[in-house]
Amino acid sequence: MITGIALVCRAAIEGGLNDETAFTLSDFYIQQLEEVGSLKAILKVTEKAIVDFTNRVYQLNKAKYSAPIIECQHYIYNHLYGDITLDNLAELCCLSPNYLSSLFKKEVGIPISEYIQQQRIEEAKKLLVITKHPISDISTWLNFNDQSYFIKVFKKFVGVTPRQFRSEHSSGQNSTRS
Repeated sequence: MITGIALVCRAAIEGGLNDETAFTLSDFYIQQLEEVGSLKAILKVTEKAIVDFTNRVYQLNKAKYSAPIIECQHYIYNHLYGDITLDNLAELCCLSPNYLSSLFKKEVGIPISEYIQQQRIEEAKKLLVITKHPISDISTWLNFNDQSYFIKVFKKFVGVTPRQFRSEHSSGQNSTRS
């Protein structure tokens, strides 16, 4: 199944998925495979991985963005653990901050700040499932300076608190709560 996920990862890259995104997803699902113990659980993780890769490639091909927006999305993904500002993104794309902001909202459908939050919360979800690090550390790493704000944003996007999410998605080995 690990080889299958690696092959799906390669196919997704050929389908247009960003290399780093694909390899991160691949690592994420391989880690999950190594933690489960039954054939049924292995098949479930493999199916989830295939569906996830397929949906991402589909969304990519469905939502073709302009070069500046794609460049911003890649930068955001690659700098989730750092400080990301509109000015930095605008400079990267050689556009004014106001123009980039309106272009991003027009093409993606949400403001840049919300997109950045969504991506950080997606990363937090992965970290909550595959690590035992305290929620406070995860929120700090992902540039949320206030843990209560992190919890509020997490709940807005996911519908549950980080602790509830970890509890619902732990494989028994990640039962440490913080």
